[in-house]
Amino acid sequence: MTLRQQQSLFIKNFAELIIWAFENGYEVTAGELQRGQQQHEYNVAHGLSKAKESLHLTRMAGDLNLFIKGVYTSATADYKPLGDKWVSMHPRNRWGGDWNKNGKIEDEKFWDGNHFEMQNE
Repeated sequence: MTLRQQQSLFIKNFAELIIWAFENGYEVTAGELQRGQQQHEYNVAHGLSKAKESLHLTRMAGDLNLFIKGVYTSATADYKPLGDKWVSMHPRNRWGGDWNKNGKIEDEKFWDGNHFEMQNE
């Protein structure tokens, strides 16, 4: 599968996740989808990312901003239903909230519960 085909599959899944979120009472807005190399290097240098290579660089990852009852939340636990849905949609889908040991957030300064990605083939 070419990168373009993978990107098409990712964005289709991402769109379905957004629709699922609204159908289940969540409100989301778009966060970062594509990231340039310079922005990625800045994020790593300033502790905003731990990824050596981000899938945002190839448009295979997206972030969502979650609102519950109109109030923005950054708590990874609040994103868990979306994360569970995301990983159930395709075997290559990964959710940023699952990257910590045993599903527990060990460093609240580094949360990535709003991050949804599809691993490359």
